[in-house]
Amino acid sequence: MSNRTNQTRQSPRKKTGKLIAIILLLLVVFGATGVFSFNYFIGQMLTPVGDGDLVYVQIEEGSVISDVAAQLAENNLIRDAFAFEMLAKKENTAHQIQSGYYAFSPAESAQQILDRLITGDVADATVTIPEGRNILEFAEILETKNVCDAEAFIEETKKVSEYQKNYPILSNIPLSDKDGVSRTLEGYLFPDTYSFSPGVEPSEVVTAMLDRFVEVYDQDYLKRTKEMGKTVDEIVIMASIVELETKLVEDKANAASVFYNRIAENMPLQSDITVDYARGEKTAVLTTAETQFASPYNTYINTGLPFGPICSFGETSLEAALYPAETKYLYFVADMSSGKIYFNETYEEHLEDVEKYMGN
Repeated sequence: MSNRTNQTRQSPRKKTGKLIAIILLLLVVFGATGVFSFNYFIGQMLTPVGDGDLVYVQIEEGSVISDVAAQLAENNLIRDAFAFEMLAKKENTAHQIQSGYYAFSPAESAQQILDRLITGDVADATVTIPEGRNILEFAEILETKNVCDAEAFIEETKKVSEYQKNYPILSNIPLSDKDGVSRTLEGYLFPDTYSFSPGVEPSEVVTAMLDRFVEVYDQDYLKRTKEMGKTVDEIVIMASIVELETKLVEDKANAASVFYNRIAENMPLQSDITVDYARGEKTAVLTTAETQFASPYNTYINTGLPFGPICSFGETSLEAALYPAETKYLYFVADMSSGKIYFNETYEEHLEDVEKYMGN
């Protein structure tokens, strides 16, 4: 056994607190000169800690100034908790601190941090989800913007049965196919610009996106869906295909007509982008072997719509799925340079356009 006496190490904050207490005692002895020295010392304790990445801090409802000061000190955002408390009390603002999720920089002074706590300048992550993205791409964007963890978000979108309880519009989503392939909320998370506090629960993100979807897919669209003899899920799947197959708005209604016409003729849709989704990678032109990839999303080897949506779509694609053009088109090909789509009724005409706009 060691003969050394165990000693408890004191934290820098406690040492600073003792030092301040000593200075207070010296004030009594040295008077005005001591006051000047003390003010100078406190001023130094309120300067920025230094440089570094943003630090996210959750100030809970009901926190008192001592709690807040301790939390800031523990996160190395202020030099001394006692000095911060004195600053707040001196300005009579200790009771004005607002709860919330904040993003502070170590380069901010104690005064700047206090001012932001008083005004409630909470962190806000504004994130834009573009049209035509799928859940995996959503997750990457959300994590990059510090909204939530990508994997946690993906896992949340798999809880279809749970969200069906609160969102009747999801009732037509099958949970799995005959081979046990499961569905997610793909296609139902509406692409838009959202504001979230960094580090929110994925459920909050999913709920906000579903709420927006319900707002867009309004009663008029629901009525039209019923008139067409379709389910919401069928329309969502079609809209997702139209979204990725078209670049120009003026081509969307015609593209939707092609797919509906092919379904009516019991022809496979042969949509390359459904195979891309099934394979998990995007390819400009598929090889014959790639078109045979085994998946319920592959519209080369399966007739009708794929098992589920392949992306989140914008409202123009939704309108095209609900109000397709009345045509006899069965084929189309896109000009690779402009994105303009050329439609045909016969396979012979289609082959001519393929050679013209895609070459070999």
